[in-house]
Amino acid sequence: MKEKIKNYLNENLGNMISDLKGLMQIDSVCSEPKRGMPYGEGSAKALDYIKTLSESIGLKTKNFQNYVVTADYGDSENEVALGILAHVDVVPQGDGWTYPCFDLTIDGDRAYGRGAIDDKGPAIASLYAIKSIDAMGVKLSKNVRYIFGGGEEIGCNDIEYYQQQEALPDMLLTPDGEFPIVNAEKGMVHIFAEKVLAPSKLRELKCIGAVNAIPAKATAKISGFLMDDVLEAIEKITYPTEFKLEQAGGEIVITSIGKAAHGSRPHLGMNALTALLGLLSVLEIEEATELCTLFNYSEYNGKSFGVDFSDEVSGELSLALTVCDIENGNAKIGIDSRFPISKKFAEVSEPICCHLNAIGYEITENDGMEAHYVDENSEFISAVKRAYKEIIGDDAKCICETGATYVHNTPYGVAFGPEMSGEDNGMHSANESIAIERLILLARVYAQAIIEICG
Repeated sequence: MKEKIKNYLNENLGNMISDLKGLMQIDSVCSEPKRGMPYGEGSAKALDYIKTLSESIGLKTKNFQNYVVTADYGDSENEVALGILAHVDVVPQGDGWTYPCFDLTIDGDRAYGRGAIDDKGPAIASLYAIKSIDAMGVKLSKNVRYIFGGGEEIGCNDIEYYQQQEALPDMLLTPDGEFPIVNAEKGMVHIFAEKVLAPSKLRELKCIGAVNAIPAKATAKISGFLMDDVLEAIEKITYPTEFKLEQAGGEIVITSIGKAAHGSRPHLGMNALTALLGLLSVLEIEEATELCTLFNYSEYNGKSFGVDFSDEVSGELSLALTVCDIENGNAKIGIDSRFPISKKFAEVSEPICCHLNAIGYEITENDGMEAHYVDENSEFISAVKRAYKEIIGDDAKCICETGATYVHNTPYGVAFGPEMSGEDNGMHSANESIAIERLILLARVYAQAIIEICG
């Protein structure tokens, strides 16, 4: 049967890519709410698209006020045993794209565009898993429910809303993490703070993007300096980032160019914001210097805040300054931290807030998630391991994820792909992509998991 499913998916690859292209052409970045659209028009359009596509392959759908769309497969008398969670919203475009962001472009053996790997590509692949099962006439004794959300990237309150309306299935998979199986996820802290600044030579600093993404670009305007002063300061910087200078009247505009990465993996990026603050600190600009004492470019583990925790299962804490907006004497900053499963939210957030208070910042927002952990000694995870072994060929191990997957706030959910360890697919950065063959592999392994669990 697995060979028949593989052949069916290969024969229908063109249709899969076409369906994915239609979804990726929708700019579903969450935006200002509108009536009946809690995450804005783009997210609602994407939910409607996935609803229509699900109906076209025979699934019974329901729209939960554009927070979530569900799609059920199976006989009405059977219980829903397995839930598959995927999201159709995406992070903002950001800078540095070679390909159109909100489209699907095939170049070589990869498909490029926002959502290719997170999470539109895996969502479509998971639908083709059930489509192949149905086409091959595989009989399931238990039902499958797809739960497509519209607000994962801004906190997952779409799934919280759904849980207020209906209970989640006891077994949950999400194609929103890493292979083999993610049964442990670090906790998350997001802190925003503000401060009124004294008059300064720093006229403006702009680095405004998603708080959970390492910024690839930051720009500052300074006055009272000669261009030679800035060039001399740049020579003292050892960071692997690029600085571009421009004279604008009596001001100098400095642009820092780094490399984007997911906020949970700051070591994979080059933080343009902390690099720029480092340069401004060399120029002895006080506001930058006091931030640099806490957010050193080369420090990712929160040591300056006294929160450099770690444990055997989930490793080190990460902490990054990702947002900064200084203008008209006001400073606003945003911080992303991911902490080990052995710690609680308050143990991490409180020291961070105290250190920010000590340099005059007022906390305006302090939220996040506790860590998530599911014991791997269950029949559910055993079935998922069998599916992985059957299709991938290797034994499946349970691992810890640094980022929060879509099942983070569920009792028993685990993430199952789509990423392989160590790959660079541009998630949350420019030129996000997925290998064409990965789409087929995902559909195959999800189909096998469905059969193992619901067959």
